[in-house]
Amino acid sequence: MNLTFHATPWTAAYFGSGVFGAVLTSLVNARGRGPVRAQLALLLGGVTAILFTTGFVFTAGNEATATLAVRFSQAVVVWLPFCGIRFASVLAKKKMPILSRLTLVTAPIASAITLTTPWVIAGTRRYAYGWAGVAGPLYPLVLAEMLTLNAVPLVLFDALREEKRPLERRQLTNVLAAAAVGMFAFVDILPLLGIDAPPIGWIPLLGAAAGLLMAIVRHRFLDIRMAVQRALWWIASTIGGGVIMVLIVWPLAHLAGGRRMANILVVAASLLLMRFWLGVGQARLDRLIGRRRRDLDAEMAQLTDSAATLQTTEELGRAVDRFLAAIDRRLSALVVLEPSGRPRVTWSAWGSVPAPARNSPLFADLFLARILVSRDQVRGSGSVEIQRACVRWGAEYLAPLIDGEELLGIIAIAPKAGGGIADGLELEALDRMCVTITAALASARLYERLRGLHDELEEKAEARQVSLGKALRDLRGAEQRLVQSEKLAALGQIVGGVAADLADEVRGVHARVAEVRAHTETVARAVSERIEREPALADAELRDMTRDLVPLLDAVGEGGRRALAIADDLSRFAPSDDSDDAPRERVAARLDELCDSTLKLCAGHLRQVQIVREYDASLPPVAVETGPLGQVVLNLVLNATQAMRGIGTLTLVTRRCELGGSPDGGAELAVRDTGPGIEPDILPRIFEPFFSTKGHTLGTGLGLSVSYGIVERHGGRIHVESQLGHGTTFRVQLPLR
Repeated sequence: MNLTFHATPWTAAYFGSGVFGAVLTSLVNARGRGPVRAQLALLLGGVTAILFTTGFVFTAGNEATATLAVRFSQAVVVWLPFCGIRFASVLAKKKMPILSRLTLVTAPIASAITLTTPWVIAGTRRYAYGWAGVAGPLYPLVLAEMLTLNAVPLVLFDALREEKRPLERRQLTNVLAAAAVGMFAFVDILPLLGIDAPPIGWIPLLGAAAGLLMAIVRHRFLDIRMAVQRALWWIASTIGGGVIMVLIVWPLAHLAGGRRMANILVVAASLLLMRFWLGVGQARLDRLIGRRRRDLDAEMAQLTDSAATLQTTEELGRAVDRFLAAIDRRLSALVVLEPSGRPRVTWSAWGSVPAPARNSPLFADLFLARILVSRDQVRGSGSVEIQRACVRWGAEYLAPLIDGEELLGIIAIAPKAGGGIADGLELEALDRMCVTITAALASARLYERLRGLHDELEEKAEARQVSLGKALRDLRGAEQRLVQSEKLAALGQIVGGVAADLADEVRGVHARVAEVRAHTETVARAVSERIEREPALADAELRDMTRDLVPLLDAVGEGGRRALAIADDLSRFAPSDDSDDAPRERVAARLDELCDSTLKLCAGHLRQVQIVREYDASLPPVAVETGPLGQVVLNLVLNATQAMRGIGTLTLVTRRCELGGSPDGGAELAVRDTGPGIEPDILPRIFEPFFSTKGHTLGTGLGLSVSYGIVERHGGRIHVESQLGHGTTFRVQLPLR
């Protein structure tokens, strides 16, 4: 096959339109953001391919080349309905499963048949503008498949009727107009139908691309506005520079005529002018285009520095309002969620504005959105709370301030004072501003938490210091009481030794008194007999001495007996030298006798105390350690006497009782007083070592603790019953064995 090509004006038109389409496709694919980016890039790519393949038709130099070019162009065109329907479905948010599946099936079949058989394109014919295809027998079916593209403007029109948001309506309007204009590209199929129409299909396609470009630039259809603006500025500046250079060089070339040196100078001057334009003009243009970004970056840096040093959220709100003033906006409201969950408006350019309720759905809606939300985007979408908040605060944008999974607050941004829609650079600046505010609030929240922890630690340290001071005082008091207890223990040892020695001496004196009484009686009888024999010796004083001598000796003997009993009692209560763990000898003792001997020892403390004895005579003796158990009774009696301040009624009761673990039951000794009673808050502590309510001079805090240990060693138990104002009863229960 002999393929030949040549250039024509129609080739330049189609190729030029194809280049524009390729640039726009690249921008959308590389810099676009949004849900329609991929589908729009696919659609623009298909249109670009159609423009290039159609341009090749007009470069054909013979019929064979033209036939191949027309078939290849037709094979590309059959894919356009599939791309257009996919794009319309995503843009209008309406599913079109039937058309999508139909075009997906028919497009590859029609493309394959077109390329491999003459059934769609039978051949070509020459007409006034170049070569045109000749329709084959299956061309009507392929034409019907291509006409499904008419569903695109219908779907877009239906979506435009339902859309209520202004921004989206403007976007749909531009896209619908572009689609409607693009439909006129079907004019290129007229030569296939035998109508000699000029090849102007590139014009509506170029118009459709221009409409999409307008939607991108003016109405933020995709976030590539800055890239498109920069590209357009470059194209315009390059064309302008070229025109200026032509206007300067053309007269110089005309003046140079055909002279070689003059032409060389003209070329050199042209190169110098181009160098100057690229080095100076374009650089200045770059700075002019990028000045707004640099200004916003400087304002953002100032806001970041301010946010790092501000102390209150009110100051943060003022700094944010100053930043927004740089883009002709104001801060409608800065809402901060306190740690308790209560929302608070910390700053508003409008003065006082209402804060949302604590349980407002607004927080949940914005937390789910997690991005900057515009008033137009949520209008008609069912997010009523966001719309109400925008109206309440006079805001165009709302943004949640989220740190991780915690919502710190909400920022509301007012519309531009001069009107207009935010471009990509401005939205990027607002996003960065929200990140900065979130970081500042998170830092402030962390600072508040750290300060709270610091205060809490200080309070705990102060409380611990007070507690340690109290413990130190208690320890010192316990130390004093322990020293006093050691002194008392030493005194007890001394008293025990003295009592033993005193008992021995009194026992000797008592024996001597008995001998003296016997001798005295003998002497008295001898004196009486002598007086009877010699009456003259008798006088009144002698008779009185004889009469009183025996009773006096009886009194001395009784006193010695009593002194011996007291010494024995003191010896019984004296502390033993054995260790606490060493087994002690237990003897059978009656609790009533133990109580009576204790009362004798305490007689000096019981002068104004009425003693009531309620003894059970049938109670058998109990195997006890008489010395330690006597100490228990002594402690209970002395505590009761001190509680009554030496005046009142002291009752001692002995009786049988039930005692767990003892098959024979137990014996109970109760000591009851009529004192003021024990306060409930200190009642659980009375058996603690060194715990005392009587001060350092009246007690060591060891009496009840020691008594508890003695009773427990006997296998018994001791407990207390007390009621304020009604006295106290201590019960000692011992097993009967």
